[in-house]
Order: sequence, then structure tokens, then C-alpha cells
Amino acid sequence: MADPVCEVVCFPHAGGGSSAFRTWHRHAARTKVTAVQLPGREDRLGERPHREMAALIAELAAAAGPLTGRPYAFYGHSMGALVAFELTRALRESGLPLPVALFVAGRDAPQFRDSEQVHHLPRDELLGRLRAWDGLGPADLPEYAEVIELMLPTTRADLTLAETYRYRPGPPLPVPVRVLRGARDPLVRAGDAGWAGQTSVDCAVREFAGGHFFVQDHESGVVVFVETTLTALLSKGARTR
Repeated sequence: MADPVCEVVCFPHAGGGSSAFRTWHRHAARTKVTAVQLPGREDRLGERPHREMAALIAELAAAAGPLTGRPYAFYGHSMGALVAFELTRALRESGLPLPVALFVAGRDAPQFRDSEQVHHLPRDELLGRLRAWDGLGPADLPEYAEVIELMLPTTRADLTLAETYRYRPGPPLPVPVRVLRGARDPLVRAGDAGWAGQTSVDCAVREFAGGHFFVQDHESGVVVFVETTLTALLSKGARTR
């Protein structure tokens, strides 16, 4: 790869880890892909996962300083979209340079509450709901009891964090927002899903075939879209401070 024009920092869906983005670099010609590993999964499995947004954002904001000295962007899927949004807000409050763009996938804008609360459901009901959302294919949760039991506490903690999140009204972010959505995603509102109201710059939507986890089938297209968008924004001098 040539010298990267931008670094894309990626935040996973509920229950997901950095491995969700492990092959993104194969499709990136001029973008460095960095996947955030949250506590409670993969190589941080022994750590307690966060169940409350403010504590997670405080931890991430403390680690994000070195990012802000060069062009960077945030990408978040589902729960990760909320995390990326709130971290951008925290960086603004700290007076740090903001991302070139905010890419949000599989999630309504933060001013909308989740239409269904599932984090409190008994085990079997919770698994049933997750499967109905197209979220537990073979790559995410193999049909082995020991793996299910290992991953479910972290998934439940993440769902608790997302579903108990309370939006605080505030001024729109001076950052372009790009909404990625699956055409058959049952969890996302039509159009820009309300994200246009969270930016004072501009908001655009890119739709892909598929459901909530459309990225699994369109990884190359998603990465190319992100990289093409960032190249265009940077060529226009769109870096926000």
C-alpha cells in the first residue's frame, strides 16, 4: 500500500470484536484500517465489558488523542455507530481535531430509541431475537453450546449499553455523515434514518443489498465506498477541526 491518505477507525456491532474488520485491508488501496477491540471479547475476553455508554466513551477518548494528529475517520456498525457518534462528540468537547467523516451502518440516528428492548430477555428468547435480526450466522455464533455461553454475556452487555443509552440533545457535528444501510435491514428506518439532523455539513446514504449484516456480503464494496468518500473529502480540504 502507498502511504495512507487517511486512517479509518472501526467500531464493531454488539458482541463483535476487531476480527469483524480483519480482512478490510485487502480492499483498501490508500486507507489504513484500525479496528477497535472493546473489553470482553477475543484477546480482551477476560476483561469486563462495558454496560454503560459514558464509561466506555471516557476510556476511548483517553486513548484517542494520538489519532487526532493526522487525517482519520470513524466507522461504526449498529452499536458501533452510537459509539463512534458519542466519541466524536467527546472529542469536540475536548477541543481536539474531529474526524474527516463519520460512517454509520445498521443503526438509526441516536435521537431515536431502540424500538425493541431485548437485553433483559432469558437466554433462549434472546438468541431467538438475535437470529431473527440476521445477526447470528455461522461466522458470528457457531452452533456449539460452549461458544454460545462464552459469547452471550458480552453480547448481552453490549445490548444493555445500546438499549439503555440516552441521547443528549446538542448541536450538530461539523462532520460529514455517510449512512450505510442494508435494503432489508429490519432495524433501521427509511432514508437517512435521522442522521442528517446530526451534521451541520452534509449527509448521504449508500444502500446495499442484504439485511442488518449486509457488510458480510459486500465487504469490498463497503471499503471501496469508504475510501472513495474519504479521498474526495480530503481533496476538497474537508478535514474538520
